[in-house]
Amino acid sequence: MSNRLPLLFGLLLALPAHALTPAELPKCPAKTAICIALDLWLPADFSDTDWLRAQLDVANDRLAVVGAGVQVVAVHTLPDAQARVETVAQRTALGDHGQQAPLRWFVVQHLADAADPAAVRKGVTWRQGQQFWVIESQSAMRWVLAHELGHVLGLPHSTEAKSIMNKTPRLWPPPWQIGFTAREQPVQRRTLARLLRAQRLRLARPE
Repeated sequence: MSNRLPLLFGLLLALPAHALTPAELPKCPAKTAICIALDLWLPADFSDTDWLRAQLDVANDRLAVVGAGVQVVAVHTLPDAQARVETVAQRTALGDHGQQAPLRWFVVQHLADAADPAAVRKGVTWRQGQQFWVIESQSAMRWVLAHELGHVLGLPHSTEAKSIMNKTPRLWPPPWQIGFTAREQPVQRRTLARLLRAQRLRLARPE
């Protein structure tokens, strides 16, 4: 047993833990049928738990229409060199952290537009082959995680006024009436079932 201890400690040190823990963040509501596990990566100096809670609360509220929710199961520290994401290569390099499941959620200090580095993005779902992960700027509005999870579950951008997938600025309807529409929900359910079967998403708790 003693020969295994150095290896065990080495593996633990290779996984940088953040001071924040999953217990400090919202869980899937009790009646959620499908609770998707999230692997959260944060800059070392990130401390805005209220922002994280708001992102998760909105995501869980909007995903409830398809019987789903999200819950952070692990929190890691992002290397300082990756706290600002300005190029396509840097987006892709984030995929070197962790595995496909749980779904990786990277919160960064700055996220530039891939086509115009001078422009700022609030969030993106980045895909490389069969893998995908969510990258979000820590300045993003509270509904951005929900929007990106819509992409994870197979939705493109939308022109429906009530859809959270519609990026067009609009005064109506009010934000609390914007979510996943009746047209979008069957796509989400099919995609979610397929990703779970293929083990490209993982549950935070047994069904």
